[in-house]
Parts: sequence; C-alpha cells; structure tokens
Amino acid sequence: MMIDSNLVEADDWVGTFNCEKWDADSTACEKLGRCVGSRKWNTAKCGGGVCDLPAMGNAADGAPETSGYLQSGNYPVYLIYDNSAGVYYKTIPSGDVKLQSDVCRNGYPFCYEWKNFGFYFVEYLTAKEIYLDCTGQIGGTKILDECGICGGDGPQFRCETTGKSYCPEYKYQQECKSE
Repeated sequence: MMIDSNLVEADDWVGTFNCEKWDADSTACEKLGRCVGSRKWNTAKCGGGVCDLPAMGNAADGAPETSGYLQSGNYPVYLIYDNSAGVYYKTIPSGDVKLQSDVCRNGYPFCYEWKNFGFYFVEYLTAKEIYLDCTGQIGGTKILDECGICGGDGPQFRCETTGKSYCPEYKYQQECKSE
C-alpha cells in the first residue's frame, strides 16, 4: 500500500468505515459513518507482508453495540492515517477484487458490497489526501470556532470597555465587570 509512491509506514493506520452518504452516482462517499475496523499497518507483523483489515457488521440479534456497522448492501470505505504527517487519505480500491474465489472486475464500489463472513482480496488501494471537517464530513467546511464548537459562530459576548470577546457568558460577566 502506497501514498504518493511511498510505502505506508509501520506507525500508520488503515481504517474501514461505513459510508452514511454516497454521491449521486454512488462512486464517492460524502459522509463517513462509524469506523468498523482498523489496523496499524505494520507489514512485518502480517502474514508474508500482506495485512488483513477487518470490516465488522451489525449483529444478527440487533445488539445496540453494533449499530451503524456494515450490513448487506453497504459498501465499506477505507482511509489511511499517515501518523508522521497527521494527514488522512481516502483510498480508492482498484485492480481485480476477489471475494473468496470469485473475481470481480466492475470497479469500486460495485465489487465491494459487504457480505457477512466475506473475505476480500483487494489488489491496490490508491491514496488521495482529503480533508475531514469537525463533523466527519469528507471535504466539509465546518471547523472548530474559537470556543471549541464545531461550526460555531465564535465568541458571542464582547466587553465594550476592553474590546475583549468571551465564549461563555459567565466568563464575560466575571471578567468584563471587573475590568
């Protein structure tokens, strides 16, 4: 597995996610759901340098602990976390895909429909840098404001005498009144 012609390093992570929202032609995930499996990508600890990557599904009994996990008809999405750069990469599976002994050549995501107890062999994962906003939206625009609120409007309380702005009202009342 490579990022920009560099091998994924032993302290990087690869994760499997359930996609909550696909684009109009169902070829790109627009909103990530729950992480349903991950591995630290240390190929020295994998069988012959080939690592497995779990993709967990909903429990048959509907156990709440597996809510949001993959179900038949879902397509997993794979992300790489480059630990040294602190960057997430979206991956695009390509090449031949095998589900046990069946080969599929229809491409992503059509060959990747999740099946209970399925074991997929993916030839390539091509990485592309992405931005996840604070809500988990791929390519989203929401950021943490100065108050630490995702998509917030920032400080709402301004002290007229000092010009300082405050996030929580109690801090504004305590500090502005004493200045």
